[in-house]
This record gives sequence, structure tokens and C-alpha cells, in this order.
Amino acid sequence: MVARYASFVIGLLATTAPAFAGETVLYGPAPKWVENRDRAKIDTASNTAITLLDVQQRIEGETLSIYVDQAFKLASPESLTQSGTSTASWMPDKGDLTVHRVEILRAGQVIDVLKGGARYEVLRREPGLEQRQLDGMLTATLAIPGLQVGDVLRIAYSQSIRDKALQGKVQVNSTLLTLPVEAGFARTTVSWPKGMAVKWRAGPAAGSPRETVEDGWHTVSVPLPLPKREEMPQGVPSRFTRPPSLEATTFASWDEVSRVFAPLYSIKGAIAPGSPLAKEVAKIADKSPDPLTRAALATRLVQDQVSYLMNGMSGGNYVPQAPAQTWVSRYGDCKAKSLLLLSMLEALGIEAEVVAVNSRAGDALPDLLPMPAAFDHVIVRAQIAGETYWLDGTATGTRLATLADVPPFRNALPIRVDGASLTAIAPRVPQLPMATVKMVIDQRGGVDIPALVTATTTFSGVLGSNMGAVLGQASVEQKKQLIDSFAGSVFNTLSKTGGLVSDGEMSFDPETGMATITVKGIVSTRFGDRDGTKRMDLSALASANETFDFDRSRATWKTLPVDLGPARRMREEVEVLLPVDEPGFKLGGKPDYEVFYAGKTATRKGVLEGQRLIVSEEHAALGGELPSADIPVEKAKALRLKNTTPFLTAPVTAARAWRYQSAALKTRLAPVEAAYAQAIARAPVAERGAGLVGRASLRGGTYDLEGAIADYDKAIAIQPDAESYSRRGYLKRQLGRVDAAIADLREALKLSPSVDSAMALADTLGYAGQSEEALKLLAEYDDMGDEHSAVVQVRTDVLAYAGKGDDGVKEIDALIEEKPGDTSLLNASCWYRARFRVGVDGMMQICNQAVERASNAPAVLDSRAMAGIASGNLAAALADAEAALKIAPGQVSTQYVRAWIANAMGRSDAQSDLAYFRKVMPGLVQEYARYGLK
Repeated sequence: MVARYASFVIGLLATTAPAFAGETVLYGPAPKWVENRDRAKIDTASNTAITLLDVQQRIEGETLSIYVDQAFKLASPESLTQSGTSTASWMPDKGDLTVHRVEILRAGQVIDVLKGGARYEVLRREPGLEQRQLDGMLTATLAIPGLQVGDVLRIAYSQSIRDKALQGKVQVNSTLLTLPVEAGFARTTVSWPKGMAVKWRAGPAAGSPRETVEDGWHTVSVPLPLPKREEMPQGVPSRFTRPPSLEATTFASWDEVSRVFAPLYSIKGAIAPGSPLAKEVAKIADKSPDPLTRAALATRLVQDQVSYLMNGMSGGNYVPQAPAQTWVSRYGDCKAKSLLLLSMLEALGIEAEVVAVNSRAGDALPDLLPMPAAFDHVIVRAQIAGETYWLDGTATGTRLATLADVPPFRNALPIRVDGASLTAIAPRVPQLPMATVKMVIDQRGGVDIPALVTATTTFSGVLGSNMGAVLGQASVEQKKQLIDSFAGSVFNTLSKTGGLVSDGEMSFDPETGMATITVKGIVSTRFGDRDGTKRMDLSALASANETFDFDRSRATWKTLPVDLGPARRMREEVEVLLPVDEPGFKLGGKPDYEVFYAGKTATRKGVLEGQRLIVSEEHAALGGELPSADIPVEKAKALRLKNTTPFLTAPVTAARAWRYQSAALKTRLAPVEAAYAQAIARAPVAERGAGLVGRASLRGGTYDLEGAIADYDKAIAIQPDAESYSRRGYLKRQLGRVDAAIADLREALKLSPSVDSAMALADTLGYAGQSEEALKLLAEYDDMGDEHSAVVQVRTDVLAYAGKGDDGVKEIDALIEEKPGDTSLLNASCWYRARFRVGVDGMMQICNQAVERASNAPAVLDSRAMAGIASGNLAAALADAEAALKIAPGQVSTQYVRAWIANAMGRSDAQSDLAYFRKVMPGLVQEYARYGLK
């Protein structure tokens, strides 16, 4: 009754059957059968929040009485606020609520709150209204007067419950308190007359309940709290994680539960001739003589034209409202909808019955005692042409194509006049994929160019119907947000950095119950560097992300099975469009592959024809459970499936980004530029920065430096940030505008005063001849930590620009001596000596060591190529440059070095390359001229 612990009370009431009761709170002494806890035994000195929780339940005839005595320590102002108001909720048609005591225990004194005249105020409220639930619940509240920090608040009450729908039967299902929740004294008991036929069970992990027979009463008592439950591994069925409880029932069997409820689902006279409901049945019969079609139409009518509303008032927890009333009112809960559907199916000549299920822990039903409280949902089972169909009137999206889909309830209890036992619900792979994804990845721009993506996803069944319901109520702006959210999930499967949305649309077909979402956008190129090649892994395929790894390493986990989930079916197709004028792409992996593992069949088909790759995959799962002993074998199958995922390898002649300012390649960029323009225009003005930065990256990468700077100008005008200033400064330096670059780098440092920003500015200051300021800046930001080596290398460049290259050599040599295991410093030394022509006596020896110990071969080969130029050995330099480009053909500086060497060796074909570099990368040409490449 105290707000903080009301869940204990509600849990007790919610798992017992309804009864006729009153609407006022009663007051009086505790029932005579109750064993009262002596006040002296309550530890008021302890700071344990729950000092007392005594739950005593008694079955007597057709009545269940529940007595709760609880005491809470208010040890802080927060607990005083939380527990200062006592609340109790009950259903007036299901039981009387009697308050026996409300006391404040303080320093050995007892303050009787009720004796002082305080009384609970009764309110009617519907806490589940937002979830479409009416239960007629009443709430009694009492603001406890005079409470202080340090008080112990003790409240005792009882409730008597009797339910005519149970035909004299009684049920108990009490959740048991478990550590780490502590209590001074806690227990839960249930008692009944000696000789009365009552089954009881406590578990799981309920310790050792005490069972006694005294004075004609049979009692089971569970001392609480129970030990903390052992942690369960990932993926166990719900029966292993359900909370411990004390069950008791006078139902002898599941058959008896079935028989008791059968009268409630009688359809005799449910559809009166000539009634509105009879006319609806006639319409369905006229549409088709096929029983499957009729069943699908009836189910759709109940799902679509009768809204869900749980009516638990006036015995409604178990008693469904009449079909005619459901149809007229156009609302009903699972009971009402199932009875309506049952009556319609029978009128259409289809054999059917209502079955009870547990929607959350259906696998645990066989472990529970027979009682109605074991169920929380009812559906209809139909028999058509020897096949079983499980029809849920509260679901959505059922059509003929999805009629055979099986819900994930595992077990069901048929409601029959003759009774029935629990029956397993056999899973069945859906006839129609729940989701079908078609993705087109347009890489016709080239292997270094962002990909244009069009992804179309079609949802069927419940997923499709739910999406349709959302679309039917969404505004234009909400639809745009939905498209953006969906696009984000799609793009994230392709790129860690996501993508930009350029367009999208959503639609729903009510006849098929299918919803379709199409998104278009831009993601980074799907080709990455791999072993000196450009390779695209089809990461969008489910098999590329397949895992099946469940830990059963602990001794107590060895026999725990894996829950494989419900039956399901998914289909996806990935189409990749490649540059039309670049033959030579090769398909690797296993484009055709099929494997059955962990209850699922994965089937893949793929073909590369010309410049177009199509790979499709279908995953069909029965679900269910897998024995733990089979985990290693199924894990190996899943890993093999992942390892066989197809991939594309680009030819070595594929065009690289630095070439894209040539007329032949620039036309490839037009569709990508158009997509960026669309994405930028689609976003609100204040949010266009991301699109502008993305396009600037494309333009900068393809050496449209002016276009990139223009985009950064706009992005900075919207939202200035250090990264944009830094990138714009870099581009300006590439164009040879060193002073403008310095201005941007200064702004970047102001916005982000970091060592990286400081090094970028210092390097450019040194390049511009402002060595004194550069050295001062580096000294300020050198914390002698992890970045010290990088700071020293920038400082040596500044010294070299100032004509003090020998001093720079000494600093680099000192670094090598300090960190002999850092092979990158050998490369730094080689690169420094070659560029600034200092320390040349031992230069080639150092460069050779750098190559021999290289962790980044393209970089050190490039450095040694520069050393070859400095040494006058152009042939060796050219060989190193070409070797570097075989590994990293996109290394632009090496491309320039190779062109320069080839030109110096008299090769006329290099002159056009040098002219191209002078046009698009004047800053690079100017910088290398300072290194002697004139």
C-alpha cells in the first residue's frame, strides 16, 4: 500500500481470480486465522528499507483471503517523500479491501494513524487507459500525517477474493521477494483445510519451503528474501529467467481449467439472423467459397474494424463480452475479439475453437500448475483442409498470404466442453517474407567516389500493418523524420559514418497489408584498401554480420538450451552497379551457398554479369530451441556462412580520385554532385552543414579544391567549427594560398585548442617563414606525452624551413635513440634527410633500414624514392615510387614524385601528368619545388 512497494500488492491481486466486492475501504481487526507479527520483533533500528513483509494467504471453500503486513524504514528525506503517501488499488467487483492498521513506530512509541481519524480517500482511475485498458480499478490514498525521517511505517490490510467464473475453484500465484532486495523479516505463506485437494509449487530456486499440518490446516511457508538468482547466460528460454513464485491451485488438471472456461466461449445464438453481424458474415461468404479466403477475411475484419480495448470490469478478467456487443461497440479485448472471430468462423462453416496462451513465457507453461493465471491471452485455432491455423484477433495485418503464420506462443490450452490438455504450437516458416529488402549500390562514379544508394524495404503481416497505421496518422514532417530514421539504420549497415538522405517515400497497400519504404542517399565508397587492391565487401547482406555465439562455459549452464526465437523469414537483394568503362572487376567469396544451422536455412545466389552484380539471400527460420551441446557445431556453420560472404575486387587500372579533374572522369561525378545537391536542399537551412561538408570532402578528394572551399565557406557560415576551419585551411595551402591557410588554422586552434590544431598551424607558419612563432607554439603545446614525437617532427620541419636542418637531424636522431623500437621514426629520419638534403652521408642506410623494418611500406618506399632523387639515383627512385604505388595507388604525393622522376629521365608521357598536377594541386607542386623537385 505504500507507493514504493505497491507492486507487491498489485502482483498478488493481479494473479488471483476476480470476485464480487465493495467500493469502499473497510476498517477492522485482522482475520482470526492470521498469525500476527509481534511489534517488538520489528527491528526499528535497522536501515533496511523493508523491515517487515508478511504475506499470508488462505484458501477456504471458494474464497481466497490475502493478508499483508508490511513495515518500511524511512531512513532519508527521499524515502519520506516516496513513502509519505500510502496507496492501495483494488477492483471493486473482485474483492473487499480491509485496512487493519496504519502505525508509525518512533523511538519505542506507537502512533495509531487510524485512531487519530485518518481515512483513505477512494479515487476511480484507469492507469492503463493509454494502453487501451479499462479495469474499473479503484485507488485508495492516504497522506500519512506527521511522518519524520527515521520513522518506521507499518500498514496491514487484507482482501477476500471469490470468482464465480472459476466455478468454485481458487488459484494463487505470488511472486517471491529475492535478494538483492533485503528485508528484516519476510515470508509468504498459503494455507488450506486439511484434506482439501490443493496442489502447490514454489520455484524456480525457491529454497526449501516449510510444509506443516496443524490444527486442521495445511500450510506452506517460504522464508524470504530468497538467495539472489544465479545469473543466466544470453539466449536462454524464458522459463529459466521467470521470477520465483509460490503457486497453489484447486484445479486438478489443465483439462479442468479447459472445461471450466468452455461455457464462457459458447457461440450458441451469438449471431442472430438478420443482425448487422450476420450481414457481415454473409458478405464474406458471398466473396468466396474458399474456406482459407473466408478465414482471412473474417480475421481481417476483426483485426481492422474492432479496436482493442481491455475491459476487465464486472468480471471481465475472464468473461468475454458477447460478439453482438463487440460488433456494435467496435471494441474488445482478446477474449471479445476471439469469441467474435470464433462465432464468425463457425457461421462460415470453418471448424475452430478458442485457445488460451501465455504471450510472454509460453515455453514455461508445462512447468506451471494448472490455473487460469498461467495465461494472459486467448486466440483462435482453426482447422482447414487438415491444416491448423492460429488466428489472433488482436494482431494486425493478417491476409491470405500470411494466414498460416504461427504466433510465438509455444503452448496453448484449447477451451473445450470435454476439456483438453496443453498442446504444443508447432512452428512453421512463414509463406511470405516478413521483410524484403532490395538495395542498389551505385558505384559507377568509381572506386574512390561515394556510392549512391537506393534501398526499398517491404514489410508484410504485423510489421506492414503497424507501419501502415503509422503512415495513416503521420504528418508530412513526421513522414520525413521516419524516412530519415529508417535511412539511418540502412546506411549504418553500409558505413560506420552513416550517410546523407537525398530522397525517400513511404506507402501502404491495405489490400495486401504491405508497407513499402524507399530511401535514397549517399554513403562513402564501399571499396576499401585491402592487400594493395580496392575491395568491396557486401556488408549489407545478413550473412556478413552473422554470429551465433552463446556462452555455456559455467558448470551450471552446460545443459541450458538456446532460445532461437520465433519462426521468421527474411529476403534481401543487393545490386551493385560498377563503372561502365572499367572492365576487370572480379567476384570472390561464395556467391552461391546454402547452409542449415540453428534452426535456420540461409540460401544465397549471386552473379556478376558485365558491370552489374546481383546477390540475393533468404533466411528462413523455424525458431524453437537448440540443445547446448549443439552450440559449437552451429557456431562453426554461422562463421563459415559469414566467411563465404561475396566480395568484389577492383582492377588495378581503376580510376583513382586524384585523376578526376580530367575531362574524361569529371563527367562521372555529375550524378553524385546532383545527389549531394538534393540532400543539401532537402535539409532545413540550419542543418545543411553536414551535407555541405560531405560534398566538400568529395570535391577536395577529387581535387576540385575551389569547389570544396566554397562548400566549407557555406558550412562555416551556418555553424563554425574547428574541423571545417582546419580542412579549409589545408585546401588553401594545397592551392598555394599560405597566408589564407594560416588564418583558417588560427581559427581552428581558437575553437579547439588541441595539440593537433597547434601542430597544423605551426607547420604552416614554419612553411611561410614564421619560424619563431611556430616554435613558440610547439613549445607551448608539447606536454612531453604521447604526442611528443609528432611535435618534435613538426619542429624539425620548422627548423629546416628556417635553414637549420642540421639541428632538425639531431632532434630526430635523439628521438630514435629514445625510442629504438619505433620504426616510424626511421621513416621520419629518411623522409626528413631526403627532403631537406641534410645528413645525407648516412641517409640511404637509414632509408634502407626503414624499408626493411617498415610497418607502413608505401610511406617508407615513398621516402626512399625521395632519397634516391637526392642521391641522384633516379632509376632506384622510380622503382621505389612504383613499388609504393602498387600497394597504395591513391598515394597522391607519390604519383607526383613518379611523374617528376619519369620526366627527369626523359619520358615524354610524364609531361601531361606534371601539367595536370600544376593545374589542380599548385600547392603540392610549390612545396616539392622547395625539396628540389623543380
